[in-house]
Amino acid sequence: MLWSAKPAAALLQPLGGIDFPPGNDRFSADFRQLYVSAHLPVLTEGGVDLKVGRMGTIIGYESALAPYRPFYSNDYQWFYSQGGAWTGFLTNWHVTPQLDILNGMTYGANTFFTKREDVCYIGQINYWLTGEKKTMLTGSVHVGNQAIFAAPGLAGDMATVLELRVQHEWNECFTQIIQSNNGWDRNVPGIGTGSWYSLYTIMVFHLDTEWDFNVRAEWFDDEDGTRTGFDTNYEEITVGLDYHPTKCLSIRPEIRGDFSNNTAAFNNGSDHEQLTLAVDVLWKF
Repeated sequence: MLWSAKPAAALLQPLGGIDFPPGNDRFSADFRQLYVSAHLPVLTEGGVDLKVGRMGTIIGYESALAPYRPFYSNDYQWFYSQGGAWTGFLTNWHVTPQLDILNGMTYGANTFFTKREDVCYIGQINYWLTGEKKTMLTGSVHVGNQAIFAAPGLAGDMATVLELRVQHEWNECFTQIIQSNNGWDRNVPGIGTGSWYSLYTIMVFHLDTEWDFNVRAEWFDDEDGTRTGFDTNYEEITVGLDYHPTKCLSIRPEIRGDFSNNTAAFNNGSDHEQLTLAVDVLWKF
């Protein structure tokens, strides 16, 4: 269960979710994971895992939940191309020790046991190139009416997100992720088919047992403005530290720069760039 001040639970509240305390726009409650699961020993030696209920999306390396991403802030792909969490079912077929195939159906973007428009399809293939599992290739798709969110008034009737990702462990001290989320939304009012494209790399350097140094560099092209409301390119670079002296404590300061070709993209429509300094403290139990 997620309980916090903005911008977490209050802004992530799903369709059909719990409005508690009622009418409060600062605090709220959300079950990001609320499902039943089972392992079925069928098809192959690895079997099939089944989940039914509300769960976080399988698309994207970074998570909505702070302990499961390397930075305090999220990337553009997460905000505008992934959907966060949904209600539905998901199967994970462990074809071989190196190959997993996932298939599922969702009730659309960020729902709590409530259908947004139509039932949507989600799927993913994860393949480790070697048995040592140092390099993983991922391909994902999420398709359906309001499978993900659009800018206000710019939702079409059939959104498709295609994800390609490479995760590679160069050595025990350096891991790199390269990810691209690209999408199309059909029959957008006044536009037709809206599209967007993106690419980022995340680099995680394990300096020692207590310190990580993390870098994220990203490009996001909202070609028709259907995601952000501005038909422009965005770039961001984030540099952060993760200090974790114990398993239950993490302190993560970061500095982030955002840039856009549109002079009204940031600071309440008055600037084309912004600088953010932030820090969060996580107590995990």
